[in-house]
Amino acid sequence: MKAKLNAIHDNDLEALLTKLNLLDKIKAGELKCKFTKEIITLENLHSIFPEEGTIKLVSDSPEAVKLLSEYINEKNLQ
Repeated sequence: MKAKLNAIHDNDLEALLTKLNLLDKIKAGELKCKFTKEIITLENLHSIFPEEGTIKLVSDSPEAVKLLSEYINEKNLQ
């Protein structure tokens, strides 16, 4: 089974984050990576995904990207 991946262009990212009520929180340094707990910024944001009614963010650190990949693989197997 293949995972579905949606992408967004950098030019549209701030509009999406505004729509999700996340932009101000990111700019204020209030949100952390689901996997590494590092502060999410516009520069290090790698992924956004829903989980149990909330929105989770993932940083672009190699560790976070690896953990995201493992998480997606685990969820798709269930």
